[in-house]
Amino acid sequence: MLEGAVRWVQRHVLASGGIAISSQQRVAYPEVTGYYVPTLLGLGERDLARAFADWLVTVQRADGSFGGPGAEESFAFDTGQVVRGWTAMLPTHPELATPLRRACDWLLAAGDAATGRLPVPRPGAAWSLGGRGEVSEAIHLYVLAPLAAAGDLLDEPRYRRFAERGRDYYLGAVDCTRFDAPNHLTHFYAYVQEALLELGCQDEARRGMADVARWQQENGAVPAYSDVPWVCATGIAQLAGVWFRLGETARAERALAFLAALQNPSGGFFGSYGVGAAYFPDQEPSWGVKYAIEAEHRRIASHFDATADQYRPEIAADDGRVRAVLAAFGDLGARRVLDAGAGKGRYAALLKRTFPSAEVTALDVSAEMLRHVPPGITTVRHSLLDMPFPDASFDAVLCVEALEHAVRIPEAVRELARVLAPGGTLVVIDKNRAQLGALAMPTWERWFDPEELLTLLRALGLSAEVGGVGYDGREADGLFLCWTARKLRAASRPISCDAAAGAAL
Repeated sequence: MLEGAVRWVQRHVLASGGIAISSQQRVAYPEVTGYYVPTLLGLGERDLARAFADWLVTVQRADGSFGGPGAEESFAFDTGQVVRGWTAMLPTHPELATPLRRACDWLLAAGDAATGRLPVPRPGAAWSLGGRGEVSEAIHLYVLAPLAAAGDLLDEPRYRRFAERGRDYYLGAVDCTRFDAPNHLTHFYAYVQEALLELGCQDEARRGMADVARWQQENGAVPAYSDVPWVCATGIAQLAGVWFRLGETARAERALAFLAALQNPSGGFFGSYGVGAAYFPDQEPSWGVKYAIEAEHRRIASHFDATADQYRPEIAADDGRVRAVLAAFGDLGARRVLDAGAGKGRYAALLKRTFPSAEVTALDVSAEMLRHVPPGITTVRHSLLDMPFPDASFDAVLCVEALEHAVRIPEAVRELARVLAPGGTLVVIDKNRAQLGALAMPTWERWFDPEELLTLLRALGLSAEVGGVGYDGREADGLFLCWTARKLRAASRPISCDAAAGAAL
């Protein structure tokens, strides 16, 4: 499902900038373009994410706001999703700080300072659902977490304070956890549940998801509204993502399996399916693809959160993999070190003990895994495809048994190379494709041919070599391979991810 969705996105990027509204409406939508940015980063599509972020700068209104395609009115929800995108890009592109600040300032000026309530469109206009009333203003909760994050990044505490007031207002004034309200399309309802999680309101999100779960069928389907027979594909993707985040894996897997069966040959999804379908039934909206991609990513993080107790927090100093890492890195001294896909941080911890002056960072997709990383090591919850560090941030980068879970391998390798400083060393240890079947593995896991990663690394301008490595007290037997790569001190011409992928696959 994932690769088909990615191909759909690539076909619907507009030459003029942004992502098309749908398969039938090739007009850019700032709101959707904005919240596509973190999705693209999560795919390792950093260049496209940057292009989207830059295009949004060009269409920002003079007052800092955003509206829908062709609409004169500015919308808080739309502006908030651009804030979401720019906030995701800001750690690596600080020049976005000025337009981001303008968008946040507009949200505060447009909202109620005392309550944090944001303005809604006039009745019967953009949010009209006909006889079902208006879209619930609780979806404005989905604006508040990026606003608070922007406040932290920009050192503007008033943004966070406004977001906290708004959270409290909506929780007290609007029905957020009853799916059977007539205006609760699964798409809009899931915005609210995800926002509750983002804002730290896990109990409320659990109640809201438990309520909608009453309507989930055995095949994973959830009706678009509580009283209709048809389904909203986007809503199902979103609900799957939230269930994964809550650890409700069985429900999430059923929803995702149902969604996969709906996917069109184009890689996209119609807005709705079934008798009486009334939400983009003959178009593939771009946001449906976005949330399908997000659900696939959350599936992997959820897996490691749920199975964290199966992984060891320590590794023996004489393990063959440790010996290979120490030999490749040499004396790290006070250098900057990244353990990418660190799990519980067992390699990071060993490196910190061996080189106490080193600045060690552990990155992983699983919050539960990172909870076990010992003190003295910086932890960052992100994927290999989306590392929130500037170029050349680390002198040494380690990736042990993590690349196999990255799904999009060329893009992950490019990220590893991007954050490596000139003169630095990258070590990747993973499993040999020739040994497939030696161990149980999840469906998305990849094992590697020795030449596959060598080709990718060399295409990115790194010198690289590969060899077998021992593990768990055993000598090298062909199961584990160690790729060691070094970045030239002189800057080399960058290669596109597509070219690197083509060279290897």
